[in-house]
Order: sequence, then structure tokens, then C-alpha cells
Amino acid sequence: MSRKIVHNITPPQATALPQRLRVCAYVRVSTGHEKQLLSLENQTSYYKRVITANPEYQFCGIYSDSGISGAKENRPGFTAMLEAARNGEVDLVLTKSISRFARNTVLLLKTVREIKALGVGIIFEDQKINTLSSDGELMLTVLASIAEEERKAVSSNVKWSIRKCFERGNPMINTDRLLGYDKDKNGRLIINKEQAEVVRLIFKRYLEGVSGYRLAIELNKAEVSTYNNKQWSSHRILRIISNEKYMGACLMQKSFVNENGKQVMNYGQCDKFYIENHHPPIIDKGQWLMAQEIRNSRRKIYFPEKGGARCREK
Repeated sequence: MSRKIVHNITPPQATALPQRLRVCAYVRVSTGHEKQLLSLENQTSYYKRVITANPEYQFCGIYSDSGISGAKENRPGFTAMLEAARNGEVDLVLTKSISRFARNTVLLLKTVREIKALGVGIIFEDQKINTLSSDGELMLTVLASIAEEERKAVSSNVKWSIRKCFERGNPMINTDRLLGYDKDKNGRLIINKEQAEVVRLIFKRYLEGVSGYRLAIELNKAEVSTYNNKQWSSHRILRIISNEKYMGACLMQKSFVNENGKQVMNYGQCDKFYIENHHPPIIDKGQWLMAQEIRNSRRKIYFPEKGGARCREK
């Protein structure tokens, strides 16, 4: 009798498909100008093509910011990208350059180290740096320092250029936020007759003794428009009352951008420039000065029980 032969047949193991990296991109432009917005659109399209065309990548979106300095941490797109990394939703972030990602060395390294600890890498295309590589952080530290110095140099040059414009008597005025004025084709301020009537009414009622708070109620009740169609408030009224432009003058550099990229009030940290008779006045100088006297007389009221003076309008 022949011996039985038993064959042990092991079924072939299924070949596991390599897990794809979940990849997103971060893009940023520094202003909201049309050309830069087109650049933002181009960057977005580019990274979407790059990620979707790579079989090893899984597209996880594009995060973007426009008109926000790279020195600031509080950027909506930047914050959303970080949250995605913290929530374990991405493995890799693509970005064009160090300066697009962050222009502050401390912020840059803090962010890179935080998400690197989560196992998330960043690839800076222009500098050819992958933060997960062994020499990635060293290269990043050196290049980030250079990028920040370049940012400071550019900022210094821009500030110098603006200061020279001020010294020549050429202010930068945004009429989109200035009730009562438009600009002609040469960029000179001209009076907007309809809005100027509102300005004159505000000064007239204020000189008659009506407070900013009461004036705001009156204008809202009469459905008088502001420059941005929002409600009138005491603060908005008082900003008009204190604005020297309504008597034809111009005080430049009331505020400035500090080294941290923040807009701060100028309390003597840098020069101010004052121009008289710069443009047609809506209010004569005498009325404007009388309004300032009234405002100053109302500004400080002494409250002994509160420990001193508190600034507010009566």
C-alpha cells in the first residue's frame, strides 16, 4: 500500500499597500493687493497639483493667509494648519520658503519643534530643507536668522521711505476710513459733499453741548450712514471730533509698526509730522479748537472713592 503524502499549502500573504503620507500645504502673501492675491491662487493651485500627483501622498488641504505679516503667530490659516498637526490629521506640510512660513526665528523654531515632536515634518521647497532630516533643524536655524535679518532690513528701508515722504509733506491717507473726503485722479483730497454735511452736523451738535453718546443715538435713530455702514458709537463720534483733517491739517505717524510687527500708538517713540492747510477743510479751525476744549473739559472726572481720575466723557 502506497504511503499517503500530505502537502501543507500556506496561502500567500496579501501584500500590504504602503501607507500614504497625509500631506497639506501652507501658503501666505503679505498684502491683499490683486497681484499678490493672484500669487496666492497660483501657489494654491501649484501645491494641490504637486500633492495629488504624488502616489505616496494623500491630499489634506491647503492652508493660506493673505495680508498678514509672517512675524505674527495669530494667522487664521497658520493656526488651522497647526491644529490639524496637533489633531493627528497630517504627516507632512509643504511650504515655499522659510519667510512664507514665519519671519520670526523664535516663532519658526518653536512651531517646527512642536510639530516635529508629533512626528509631523515640514518641507521648505526653496531652501530644500526637510525638518525630519538629521541636519534639518541646524540648517533651519541658520537660514531663519538670515531671513529675520532680511525682514528687519526691508522693514527699516520701508520706514525710512515713509518718513521721507512725511518730511516732504506727502502723507498717506486712506479715504475709505475718512468720512467726508474722497480722492481725485491725482490722489488729492476733495470734499464729499454729502458726507461733509454729516461731519458738520456732528461738530455743530457737539459744540451745542451734546455728548458723543447722545450724538450716536441721534444719528442711529435718523439712520445716518457711517463710512462702513456700521452703527454710530460714542467712540466713533469722538474720533471724528479729534481728527485734525477736518480743519484741513494732517498729523502723520500717530501710530507705527514696531519690531514685532504690531501697530502701536506713537507717544514720542518716533517723530511726528504736522502739515497745515494740506487740503480743503470741512470745519474751520476755530470750531475744531473749541471742540477740543469741550472734549478736554469732559475727559477727566475725579472719583475720590475710585482712587483718582478716570477718563470718560460726560
